Amino acid sequence: MGQHEVTINLSDEILEEIEKYKRLTHKKSIDDTVVELIKYALTLPPYFKDFDWEKAEAEADKEISNGKVKSFDSIEDFISDLKK
Repeated sequence: MGQHEVTINLSDEILEEIEKYKRLTHKKSIDDTVVELIKYALTLPPYFKDFDWEKAEAEADKEISNGKVKSFDSIEDFISDLKK
């Protein structure tokens, strides 16, 4: 299997996140970290690749601001509500 060199431009924000991940996973280099993250992204199921996270977050924020939330005093109460 051959190797290819690729140059990418990353925003400071994305590079900071990659650096955080590098530290957390004790990777030796940014290159190793980026390769791992790309491999991971390529294995995500299509549902997650195509899911509109920004739209879902906006819908959730709207539901929350409209008071469509529930609170529970215990996990048992939560599970009981799920069974209704």
